[in-house]
Amino acid sequence: MRYVGRKLTLVSIAAAAGLIVPAAVADAAAPEKGPVEVIPYEFSADCSPFGFAFENNVQGQESLWVETFFDAQGNPVRQVTHDSFVETDTNSVSGFSLRASGRRTDTLDFVAGTRTVVGKSFLMTAPGSGGVVHDAGRVVFDAPFHVSFEAGRHDDLHGLTNERVCTALAAG
Repeated sequence: MRYVGRKLTLVSIAAAAGLIVPAAVADAAAPEKGPVEVIPYEFSADCSPFGFAFENNVQGQESLWVETFFDAQGNPVRQVTHDSFVETDTNSVSGFSLRASGRRTDTLDFVAGTRTVVGKSFLMTAPGSGGVVHDAGRVVFDAPFHVSFEAGRHDDLHGLTNERVCTALAAG
């Protein structure tokens, strides 16, 4: 574990134990909670780069809502997005389909300059063969696309999703 990770862990433990109480918490403005947004989606992904002569037709629905937290001066200090989805991926030739889902919390810490994603970002299983894509756990980014901490299995984060989904849809 890098030094920064150890320092954040120690600060988190101390805060949980009540040893550190940020001064701005007592005077912070109430958080704002946005409405729940439901977003249907549909698209096709070409499976030919992986050697298959079909498309993955994806149809799903995402639900999300955002909370924004402020300091005593009314400046946003953290934004938390609660996000979930369900989808069906279908082989355009055979009609074989698989379901995928996810439920995660995505936190932007404007003070620390980090983004933390926790939860099940993407999970797909195939009957009789088990896991196709498994992306769950915790990932902390200290800059766009730069992972500073990772715990759990993260197939999607590491670019394995499209190939694995196409392979599973070809087997069905």
